Amino acid sequence: MAGDTADTPETGRNRTHSQLSDAELADFLAGLSAVSRPVICDWFRGSEAVEWKPDASPVTRADKAAETALRAAIEARFPDDAILGEEHAARPGSGKTGYSWVIDPIDGTRAFVCGRPVFGTLVGLVDGTTPVAGLIDMPMLDECYVGVGGKTVLNGAAATTSQVTSLARARIASTAPEALLPDSLAAFNRMVDQAAITVYGGDCHNYALLAAGHLDLVLEDGLATHDIMGVVEVVRGAGGIITDKQGAPVSLDGTSSLLAAATPALHAEALRIVKAV
Repeated sequence: MAGDTADTPETGRNRTHSQLSDAELADFLAGLSAVSRPVICDWFRGSEAVEWKPDASPVTRADKAAETALRAAIEARFPDDAILGEEHAARPGSGKTGYSWVIDPIDGTRAFVCGRPVFGTLVGLVDGTTPVAGLIDMPMLDECYVGVGGKTVLNGAAATTSQVTSLARARIASTAPEALLPDSLAAFNRMVDQAAITVYGGDCHNYALLAAGHLDLVLEDGLATHDIMGVVEVVRGAGGIITDKQGAPVSLDGTSSLLAAATPALHAEALRIVKAV
């Protein structure tokens, strides 16, 4: 049953997905990198043409092919689950499980088409509307982050956030100032004035670096569902705090911004700035 986290006699472990233990689900998510990486790496720094969507964002054959491969792998294992992807039509599933898989085959397509290696593949598992597991895979960097059951691993080793509790010591990031809505940009600029270090760019890698202890705070806005669902449990499992920019829980329905921090104190300080704008 969707949301069943009781111990099972088969494994003695909590189940994040009704069919798998946490350990089994983590292995499945990590294994998806072997599905998407060959497709993406085959096209990287090639000469393929770029298409432009109605929202002026780029898409390539690598995006489409990687999502197709990931969908096939997920559907083969979980035929009753829904699948929501960036590049192809949603698959509603049978309605029996309540689970949805949310895929962004290449988060950072602009970086990809410019030959920059800082782009990633996101896969999130959602129970109803709540993220319960996630994958951030950085194919060109050989970094695979998996968040399941309150734990995050990077290439199989435990990942943890930093212990930074104040903006004065924080390393903060946002992918692009122009992507922030006016209120978020004003808030972020106030954070920049107080922070130790500010960097731009990075897309999903910012959340991975936060989970690994190399960044301390990320604020982004104007996000789509596929940008969000894969990163949430990676941050949480490493000990971080992640909400929307107003401090509300992240949901499959309606969330379009993220405020992620290494510690509760740092998140609270940033949230006060956001709400004061």
